[in-house]
Amino acid sequence: MIRLIHDSEVLLLRHSTEIQFGDSTDLLGIVVMTNPGKFEFNKTTGWNAFKLGEGSSDTFIANDYPDLSMQNVIRVIRCGYESAGLLKPNGILRVYNLSNVRQPDGEKAEEYHERAKQVLPCVRHQLLEDPITHSRELFLDECNKSKFVIMGFVDGVFEEKLQQVLTWSEEIEHRICAVDDKGRYSHPRRWRTEPNLMNQAIESLKIVLKG
Repeated sequence: MIRLIHDSEVLLLRHSTEIQFGDSTDLLGIVVMTNPGKFEFNKTTGWNAFKLGEGSSDTFIANDYPDLSMQNVIRVIRCGYESAGLLKPNGILRVYNLSNVRQPDGEKAEEYHERAKQVLPCVRHQLLEDPITHSRELFLDECNKSKFVIMGFVDGVFEEKLQQVLTWSEEIEHRICAVDDKGRYSHPRRWRTEPNLMNQAIESLKIVLKG
């Protein structure tokens, strides 16, 4: 987590996030979402002070427990592997976002993103925006290294960038998503309360894994 303090306001950017399955360091897959929402390092000493702006370091690196969205993604992956009759997943899942700004309220994510962009020097904007969301070549290269690509987004946020990424993703055969009744790629946080979306994501992954 990177911390920006501007006019007594603390802005947090979650950068370079991975979820570990088993003990392999091989790339298992990637997930592309809107932005880090409510993620907290609740089990890590010093986190509360850091997010309040205390201490001299503006970088916080730790291993901790997944939030609800990531719990749902983990469940889909484990159930997908089981449904496909495969061994347990073993490797790293990389997490990418349209914006790295941590903001629980999706509707405010763009506002916070712009504030952080004004504070950060141009040369450090890669901390705010993952390069793969700005380059078709980088996006497809990362996707093609992965066994699967999970995608799900908050509705109505970062629309221009979202449409760009969705267009690129049409070239990917191993794309995993759960489409709601409005034709949207539902955000993983919905999968717990809407089991039909969870089951759709699991079935989508099962098909990809079985090839």
